[in-house]
Amino acid sequence: MPDDDQPSDAPASSADGFSARLTIPAATRFLRLARLTAAGLAGDLGFLVDAVEDLRVAVDELSALIIDGAPAGAHLELTYVERGDALVVEGSCPTDDATPPELHRVARELLQIVADEYDVELLEGCRRFRLLKRADSSSV
Repeated sequence: MPDDDQPSDAPASSADGFSARLTIPAATRFLRLARLTAAGLAGDLGFLVDAVEDLRVAVDELSALIIDGAPAGAHLELTYVERGDALVVEGSCPTDDATPPELHRVARELLQIVADEYDVELLEGCRRFRLLKRADSSSV
């Protein structure tokens, strides 16, 4: 239940740091907002430039995967949470497709390089992803 002193759209605090939410239409042209938000928050947390770029790539790949085939009018819900030296990004988008999201082989290999941890799933009519990127890790 939201705190009455805090607007419902304000970032919430988590046990380790902040939590921010972003809701955008489930269309590829809006994915830049997801990438920019991730990059901005990572920069504020002191991520190295290469780690910020890795995070941007991972958010883009995973977001594109879960919005693929989204019904008209659907929205991509993203949550960004600071966890110690890491940023966790979770995404969710409704789908009419009962098939779990599956990454293309090249995308999977790319994510293994740029993400510290990630997973994708289909749960209760939504495609979902969870991504963890540490501030001190990069693909170089």
